[in-house]
Amino acid sequence: MKLTCILLILCLGLRFVPLINDRLSGPFAPMRALAQQFAKTSATATGEQYPILVTQAENLNCQNAQHTISTDYDAVLYLITYSEKSRSVCLTTYAHFPNGDNLPNSTMLSETIGHNYGHPLAAPLRAIPIENRLTTYPAQYLSLLHWRTKVVFPLAHAEQLNARTRQFAPNGESTNLDLELGFQDLRSAVAERHDAVNHLLSLTLASESLLLIILTGLLWEIFRRLLWYGRSCDFVVSPRMFLLEDLPAIAARARRHHLVQQQEIQERLRAENALKQSINEARERLQLLLVNVSDESFRAEIINCLEGNRLEEMTALFQRYQTQAGQKTQDERLSLLLESLKPLCTLEEFEGYREQAFTQLQESGFRQAREFAVKTHEQLRERLKKSTEETSSEDLEDTA
Repeated sequence: MKLTCILLILCLGLRFVPLINDRLSGPFAPMRALAQQFAKTSATATGEQYPILVTQAENLNCQNAQHTISTDYDAVLYLITYSEKSRSVCLTTYAHFPNGDNLPNSTMLSETIGHNYGHPLAAPLRAIPIENRLTTYPAQYLSLLHWRTKVVFPLAHAEQLNARTRQFAPNGESTNLDLELGFQDLRSAVAERHDAVNHLLSLTLASESLLLIILTGLLWEIFRRLLWYGRSCDFVVSPRMFLLEDLPAIAARARRHHLVQQQEIQERLRAENALKQSINEARERLQLLLVNVSDESFRAEIINCLEGNRLEEMTALFQRYQTQAGQKTQDERLSLLLESLKPLCTLEEFEGYREQAFTQLQESGFRQAREFAVKTHEQLRERLKKSTEETSSEDLEDTA
């Protein structure tokens, strides 16, 4: 469809190029137009009484008239021959004699010779040429008949534009047609084929223009839908891309672009979630560490780090604490962990938890004892939370 629109636009443009337009209209043939116009005018002037044949003959022989003794002919025929090469028109008058089939230099005339503009010739007739008239036109005059030539009146050097006529009539009496053709009529006759072709071209191009409008509307609708599809895939479809590339290929590129973007978004979300999870884990470690540390300067450093909420700083601080804690004994490290239980339970409960933790340290090792301390800390925090909620509910009921 896109190629069809481009070809239609080219045709619309080339229609108005003079060189191409003239080639479509056919070659400039003024002598043919002169001969045809003369035949039409003669047929009209004689009321189509005589057959008038027109044919082309580049090797023009316009001196074949014969002297005849008898004048007893029953039919007159006219044969107009023309030559573009010699710029000449020859009008030959033929006479048909009832008993002249055996006369010398007779010619068989029929409508197969050329186009007949006069009375129909029902059957071929053998006739004798009795008169010739040769008219030769100057090249400058013929150039003025071209449809693209701008003619300004009065014509300059008009005396050089006159045609030369030579008549050959062996029998003395002239029976030739003698008509004057108007200059404007000749220009119209020469341009007749050009105008007819241009009229046909204009009709064709008008139809093509209508088709182009319809196809342009269809292309715009396709482009609009493709543009909407591209936007849904976050893909920009340019007019140049639409005109030069294949539509399925553009749609495939839009889908691939959308898929790549979705993958990038998912990877970015996974990275953000992983970062959030890492930050939450680092905060939990520091918050637990804050409960167990008694050094005020270190506690202040932990609080500042938690407020900054930067993963690198929190991780570095916790690693530094681990390095320092690694220098302590397992008993000291476990005691520091158990210190976080004191605010959450009674002294008797704390002693019980401490005893259980050190028992696990001796029997299962530091890992199990640390897990016991962390788990116990979480359970006590949950218990304290529930107790606080129940106390709040009771206070609300008492108030009500």
